[in-house]
Amino acid sequence: MNEIKIDYLIIGAGITGITLCKLLRRKFGDNVLVLEKEDVPGGLCRTVNESGHILDIGGGHFFNTKHDKVFEYVFKYLPEKEFNYYTRVSKVELGESTIDYPVESNIWQLPMDEQIKYIISIVRNGEAAGDLPPHNYEQWIRWKLGDKICDEYMIPYNVKLWGVAPEEMDIDWLHKIPRVDVSEILKYCLEKKQDKNKFPAHIQFYYPKQGGFQRIYDALAHDELLFVKRGNAVKKLEYKDGRWIVNDRYSAKCVINTTPWCDLYEALGKPEELKKDFSLIKYNRIVVSLYERKYDCDWHWRYVPDMEKAYHREFYIHNFAADSKPDGMYYETNVKRFNSNDKYTGDMALAQYETDAAYPIPVIGHADAISNILKFYEQKGLFGIGRWGQHEYQNADVSMHEAMKFVESL
Repeated sequence: MNEIKIDYLIIGAGITGITLCKLLRRKFGDNVLVLEKEDVPGGLCRTVNESGHILDIGGGHFFNTKHDKVFEYVFKYLPEKEFNYYTRVSKVELGESTIDYPVESNIWQLPMDEQIKYIISIVRNGEAAGDLPPHNYEQWIRWKLGDKICDEYMIPYNVKLWGVAPEEMDIDWLHKIPRVDVSEILKYCLEKKQDKNKFPAHIQFYYPKQGGFQRIYDALAHDELLFVKRGNAVKKLEYKDGRWIVNDRYSAKCVINTTPWCDLYEALGKPEELKKDFSLIKYNRIVVSLYERKYDCDWHWRYVPDMEKAYHREFYIHNFAADSKPDGMYYETNVKRFNSNDKYTGDMALAQYETDAAYPIPVIGHADAISNILKFYEQKGLFGIGRWGQHEYQNADVSMHEAMKFVESL
């Protein structure tokens, strides 16, 4: 079979891959191809309509960004008028109480005896005492937030989410947690309010008026689908004479991977010098379960650290998806904790969807591992971009921004 020559070949047609396709075609012309292993593109951004309920089957996705270029890019293809704009209402379940997120700013919403325990614990945290930060995940959380928040929220929630034990987790991703200012927390408790201006992330967000999060993907992908080969998993990647031969069919001068690197290990010929690095690139899978349950709150989602409950987050669909049927809820559960016979609300789920890959797991050594992999292949014209290509917990806006930066650098 004669090889088909491609300038730029992209692996994966999720939101990163489709953004790369669009920007590369705009800059270099149409000699671009995307290989997508699934029959339906979109990756984590896919949405289905289940009996009138709008269900984002890749889990919770909401649009906001600190990058003006990303706003301009998205609104060019799906105008801002096609979105509803919300002030985030996210909650945390702690025992019998539900309080606003983040926990450390809303301790005043707990019963008084619980407030006292949390405050004493926070006052005694290692960071406030000036202790040096430890290098163990669990000890770092205790140093940062105190034992109470660690034991009641951070440790159980993250174990449920990632599906790995604390001793397997690195601390390099924890820099996103802001410093806990003890005086501010005491002030919030006395005034019984938090300073919204110091909310850790995305206090507002956009969500499409119709069609779920996939509406964004569809708008971006509309002109790119002719360049997407569906049902084409990458099974062989061979570097030969300065080009990449993909599946013995395509010859590309540049390949951009937007999928989990560990899934390409065999296709790349099981490189022995990178065996350990590839073994540290791990991801989890989640199951999204749809239920009907009446609710009269304004919550968008709630974090659930209770280890007795299989799921770690619950979403109140109609509160952000205006076109969705009332009373719809969905639950995110790590596949390791999932049992199809579980009844989260007393009844069987209306629908359940398992993702192929949901979150990159921050196991010890993962940052150095992905750095080694990227450096090794970049010199040969094979790059990694986006949540999976860079193995970082990136929201969709960050992945789009990384795609923009990459194309601009060429």
